[in-house]
Amino acid sequence: MNSQRKNGNFNLKLLSLNALAIALVAWLWAPQPARAGSCPEAAVVERAANALIAAARAGSSAKFANAMKTYADMRAIALFALGKHRKKLPAARQGEFVEQTTQFVAETFKDYRLKFRADSLRIMDCRGKMIHSRLEFLGAKPAQKVIWRMKGKRISDVNIQNAWLGQLLRTHYDAVMSKSGGDINALFRELKS
Repeated sequence: MNSQRKNGNFNLKLLSLNALAIALVAWLWAPQPARAGSCPEAAVVERAANALIAAARAGSSAKFANAMKTYADMRAIALFALGKHRKKLPAARQGEFVEQTTQFVAETFKDYRLKFRADSLRIMDCRGKMIHSRLEFLGAKPAQKVIWRMKGKRISDVNIQNAWLGQLLRTHYDAVMSKSGGDINALFRELKS
């Protein structure tokens, strides 16, 4: 993937993932942490915000990955992203796949952390398993809605610019799998590159 970035050879699906990463990283740079809303799950988002802000400021994909492992259900996100190809993932490689997905997302977040700078993220309300928040940018740029899907005390997905991270990963993974004739090893190679 790094060679694709260097050569400017992006595909449309990857651009969608990158757009989501840019918006999420803008939230990460918010100088003040999110304020916990009226539900206990909002406190998870607040703690995640602190960890992700620190990762963005450090420019560290390792810190992004650690924050995701701590606060997000990366196993559920990674396996959801496989979609119809999930049956091709050997059970013995599931842990490796989750780790590679986490690293892929963390590296993407790190690469786009400087593209935007937000003023703050405010938690607006809690609606069932969804935490609704608003990303407020510096200057005249309008606020951006961010929705966090929770599974217990873990973040199971995030929606920015009307796109869910899990679905964007699924679209990207499906494209890689389709291009390779359904070879799961091609997806592993893509995630490592």
